[in-house]
Amino acid sequence: MSISATTSPKTRGRKPDANSTSGKIRTLLASGMQPGDIAEKLGCSPSLIYNVKARMAGGGQKGKRGPGRPPKSRAPAAAMDGLAGIVDMVKKSEAERERLHGALTRVAAILREVLA
Repeated sequence: MSISATTSPKTRGRKPDANSTSGKIRTLLASGMQPGDIAEKLGCSPSLIYNVKARMAGGGQKGKRGPGRPPKSRAPAAAMDGLAGIVDMVKKSEAERERLHGALTRVAAILREVLA
C-alpha cells in the first residue's frame, strides 16, 4: 500500500516544541524581547535567534531566497524538445560566442592603440 501525495503533510520536519530552545526563542520574540537579550538569556548564538525569527516570518520556504539574491537559473524546458531544441540551443550559443569574440577583438584593438 503506497501513500499518496494527498495524504502527506504540507510541512516537512519536526513539529514546533514549546520546550525546545527554538520554542523558547519564538515565545520571547513574540513578547517583543530583542534578539541580543534573548541570546544572553538562553545562552545561544544570535544567529540562531535570527534563523528562528526568519522561519517565523515565513523564511526558508521553497523558492524563497535572501534579499538581493536572484532566483536559481533554470534551463527552459521547452527549449530542449528533442533534436530541434538541441540544434536551436547550439545555434544560440554559437551566436553568443561570435558576439563575445567580436567584443574581445574590439577591446584588444583599443588596448593596442592605448599601449602603442
